[in-house]
Amino acid sequence: MRFGNYAMLRNMTRAPLAATAASSDVFSAAGARQAEEVSLPSSAQMRRMSASRLLVMHVASALTQWPALPDAAEDTANIDTIPPEAVHQLRIATRRLRALIDIYSPWLKPRWHRRLVTELRWLGHSMGPVRDADVLTTETLPTLRLEYPHVDWIAVDAHLSKVRTDARAQAAAALTSDRQRALHALLRDAFGVRDNGTADARAAKALRRPSRTPGKRPRALAKHAHNILRERYIGLFPDCRQLAMLDTEQLHALRVKIKKARYSAEALTPWLRKAVRLPYHETLRTAQTLLGHLNDAVVAQRALEDMPISTEHRETLTGRLDAIIVNATSRAAHALCQLPDAHRLERGMRKA
Repeated sequence: MRFGNYAMLRNMTRAPLAATAASSDVFSAAGARQAEEVSLPSSAQMRRMSASRLLVMHVASALTQWPALPDAAEDTANIDTIPPEAVHQLRIATRRLRALIDIYSPWLKPRWHRRLVTELRWLGHSMGPVRDADVLTTETLPTLRLEYPHVDWIAVDAHLSKVRTDARAQAAAALTSDRQRALHALLRDAFGVRDNGTADARAAKALRRPSRTPGKRPRALAKHAHNILRERYIGLFPDCRQLAMLDTEQLHALRVKIKKARYSAEALTPWLRKAVRLPYHETLRTAQTLLGHLNDAVVAQRALEDMPISTEHRETLTGRLDAIIVNATSRAAHALCQLPDAHRLERGMRKA
């Protein structure tokens, strides 16, 4: 495997990409073992590809992470029958696909774009509550339990058990549903991914005709990549410079913008020079992680409102979570100070 300039891209994709000839529209994504036998396309090769070829290549790679899930007709909706790693892989695949469809939207037919976005958003949201419940149960509250052993944790555990069970049942119902399987089939149909794992851009039904896109040549994709990188970067301001003035809802909105900027930068790695790409990726990753901790604390505060504990204990835990929120905000603000300025980012963009 080739790492170097593609370390960040590899972290995002995880499933290896098969090398493609410059004149071929077919990408093989038949399986992890087969894909590991070939190397990643070079940076120069990816910059010479058309948008449709590159999109199909990325989607085929993302679909290799789509796990085989049990059928609700054969197994009662119970997430305990679904390996946690399968849920994790599906979250990654869903996140990648949503980012790719967003970035390459000018090359997609509007009707297909709307449908894919709607279905992927549904699947992503269906796994959100179980993720929040798991983090609350295994990470956030165990820390508070050590600091405040006098709280009625028996009542808290009983309440959380029900919340977690409901969330897991909701996720299981979605992951084993006909809608999930239909979405997987829809993605394969949209991007020409065959049963044997190969994908052909010429068979992709979601792609627009070249005459209705920004262009077929690599130069058109390079221009679009630069515009996306600029747009995502500019969207971070001015909020990323005034975190202390934002409420939790605004901080969550900023985290969403940071995620979009990060996923866009990772997907468009070939158009960023290493000197800018690595610190830019790391800054966005760190800020996203810290604001994620902040969001987990906010989720915990909301959960405390419904817990059968005394007002005194609730206020004690809420106050501690407030301190966590303030600390995470301060650290995220410090991390975002490391963002490159606009001039440096512009100079760090590669041409086709």
